Amino acid sequence: MAGISVLVPFDRSPEARRGLDVALHLARVDRRKSRVLPIYVVEVERSHPVDSDLPQESAQGEACLAEAEAVARQAKVSCEAILLQARSAGPAVVDVAATEAIDLLVLGVSHANTVHGGGGEQTALVRRSGAAIDLGHTADYILSHAPCEVVVVREPALNRAGPVNSGFIDD
Repeated sequence: MAGISVLVPFDRSPEARRGLDVALHLARVDRRKSRVLPIYVVEVERSHPVDSDLPQESAQGEACLAEAEAVARQAKVSCEAILLQARSAGPAVVDVAATEAIDLLVLGVSHANTVHGGGGEQTALVRRSGAAIDLGHTADYILSHAPCEVVVVREPALNRAGPVNSGFIDD
């Protein structure tokens, strides 16, 4: 069985950490041939050239990627960290997915994003009720343009009132 290449945006947020954990788990299928590529994108404002020297932002990205590499090393999974500067993270991630022939992109998202009544132009996850979960512009772009399969990872819903309705007819 050939290994897989898994791209995972990583910024130290709880969602990104969860995404990295899932990416590492999936890559463990064949450790000798699989690789995880954590990516950190420094977004550069339009008022600056895209190749501007941004030492503070680059250092933050390097620190994030060093953490991801340490976690991958502990999991005994091959890791190739990527630090980029771009105008927007979404297109940069999609471009890397295409140029690196990525098999799978793992995207950590949050429950905290706004729930709205649909009708917007974003390709948000739509619930059975017609309401949509706004994933944010970066996740939206990646889901709409990724040249590979995308796994969306989020923390379990907490429902203190009782079991969560999955939306299936038998519920």
